[in-house]
Amino acid sequence: MFLAERIKELRENKNLSQSDLASEMHISQSSISEYESGNQQPPLAMLIQLADFFNVNIDYLLGRTNIRVSIEGLKQKLTTNSGCVTIDDFICLQDDEKEAVGNLILSFKKYQASKKEHK
Repeated sequence: MFLAERIKELRENKNLSQSDLASEMHISQSSISEYESGNQQPPLAMLIQLADFFNVNIDYLLGRTNIRVSIEGLKQKLTTNSGCVTIDDFICLQDDEKEAVGNLILSFKKYQASKKEHK
């Protein structure tokens, strides 16, 4: 049921009606209603379109994580003109974005450690 709740929550957070979202997605309002009621599951292409529109990752839509930000969204927020990330950039992130950055750093550390073990 996560998907239905997440679509509705994201739509309402943007102050969109079901008709507004349907128009943005180029589908019928009844399809949005069916997705939000959990009576119908959107096809993969629609999941991708919804994730892109709301700037969240698909795992968030499906309820597999509470980290909303997509990798592309995170890259955009962390890339400055010089290509560097400052502590001010990090501080300005939302909590879920900070968590995503932390997870990326931990993954990178594990990767580095495994490379050292295999040398």
